Amino acid sequence: MSTIPFRKNYVFKNWAGIYSAKPERYFQPSSIDEVVELVKSARLAEKSLVTVGSGHSPSNMCVTDEWLVNLDRLDKVQKFVEYPELHYADVTVDAGMRLYQLNEFLGAKGYSIQNLGSISEQSVAGIISTGSHGSSPYHGLISSQYVNLTIVNGKGELKFLDAENDPEVFKAALLSVGKIGIIVSATIRVVPGFNIKSTQEVITFENLLKQWDTLWTSSEFIRVWWYPYTRKCVLWRGNKITDAQNGPAKSWWGTKLGRFFYETLLWISTKIYAPLTPFVEKFVFNRQYGKLEKSSTGDVNVTDSISGFNMDCLFSQFVDEWGCPMDNGLEVLRSLDHSIAQAAINKEFYVHVPMEVRCSNTTLPSEPLDTSKRTNTSPGPVYGNVCRPFLDNTPSHCRFAPLENVTNSQLTLYINATIYRPFGCNTPIHKWFTLFENTMMVAGGKPHWAKNFLGSTTLAAGPVKKDTDYDDFEMRGMALKVEEWYGEDLKKFRKIRKEQDPDNVFLANKQWAIINGIIDPSELSD
Repeated sequence: MSTIPFRKNYVFKNWAGIYSAKPERYFQPSSIDEVVELVKSARLAEKSLVTVGSGHSPSNMCVTDEWLVNLDRLDKVQKFVEYPELHYADVTVDAGMRLYQLNEFLGAKGYSIQNLGSISEQSVAGIISTGSHGSSPYHGLISSQYVNLTIVNGKGELKFLDAENDPEVFKAALLSVGKIGIIVSATIRVVPGFNIKSTQEVITFENLLKQWDTLWTSSEFIRVWWYPYTRKCVLWRGNKITDAQNGPAKSWWGTKLGRFFYETLLWISTKIYAPLTPFVEKFVFNRQYGKLEKSSTGDVNVTDSISGFNMDCLFSQFVDEWGCPMDNGLEVLRSLDHSIAQAAINKEFYVHVPMEVRCSNTTLPSEPLDTSKRTNTSPGPVYGNVCRPFLDNTPSHCRFAPLENVTNSQLTLYINATIYRPFGCNTPIHKWFTLFENTMMVAGGKPHWAKNFLGSTTLAAGPVKKDTDYDDFEMRGMALKVEEWYGEDLKKFRKIRKEQDPDNVFLANKQWAIINGIIDPSELSD
């Protein structure tokens, strides 16, 4: 048995507060050797284990009653190597380091992380394990910045992985949903430090659709916050710059009073009178963006890179995010807009805002690009690898193009359907999320692995309940669609998973893995 200290009676709760777990044992190893020992002990004891970091996934994929592992004590920088002639550096860190910690270290060295998503509390391992991304027509999955990984597999073996050393296992580990092994260290390619000059402007929903063909390639970083009842959008665009910072934009809901007031209005509209929801949206939009709407120049700010990438996620929430080909985006938004409006008229369901609309470019060149002529503000990525993860949920038919030739045909469109849980109270999501998922599915979309996608009993695998026996927010599963979507890549992932973890040490929460096709139920009876 493991000699590593552990806690009993520990309760893990994810950030959204939707799910909690009381594992038999909770470990926080402080070295790679301890992780190796821990995995070997779990294997001998026939226990499963799951690794958690910041708990920002709103789903139940990490819920277990067996062994739970947290890598917060593995948070050191191992090596930092600069390549001035190539205009990048490689930093090797423990996989438990949080992104904001890495950013602080890099800032002191004059470097920046190339691209991030909406938050920076995740760990270095956690952010790539479910396919996290930012919002850019030039940058793809965060994992494309990773040069190599070191994992401890289910046999307790320490394995170094990159594009040349076990490339197939590397492609599985770059987006593993925690089923290949525990990532214990990673090397990340970073670039000379930059700030982000951003502009925010209010546009109409109709104007968003009119600009669709050229909008998404109009800046290096771009995202849209959609307010369907107001029929307005906030367009945020950002580019690299070395000018001095002038601070972030002012935010009404960023104040204690504004935040509390918005959450109170949400509670009233979800618990007392749902038809109030569109009026809450219009009021909040006016408070947050009223002055911006009247501005002829928009809101211009220069911030450090991580502040530019991140956004205020506000309150506890259910999140259902899907990605589909950008070329299908107009059809998707028009359909969703019509459905949201009709549902409000019929008082079927209501949506919360903002609905975040983003893009990425996960196409990859056949080999890393020449970086010798880059500057501190050159757009686009400096790839750490050019391997597509087997479980990448973005369109696989898109083909790489040089930056100057990028169009919507290279891009993935992401839409976040968010429903808040004001003051921790559950809000009905099933009608809205089911319609949203069906719309995205028809448009060639797939769900983000870590989010609250629901699926259906007709798409799940393994034993299912009657529809009426599920909680409103309970995941049904999507195994049949996952097998259809990922095809041979899923078969390769399953084969590698079985080779790296023959005793299923990392199959904590088997039900989640079965209903979503990560494993075939027959694997458990072999």
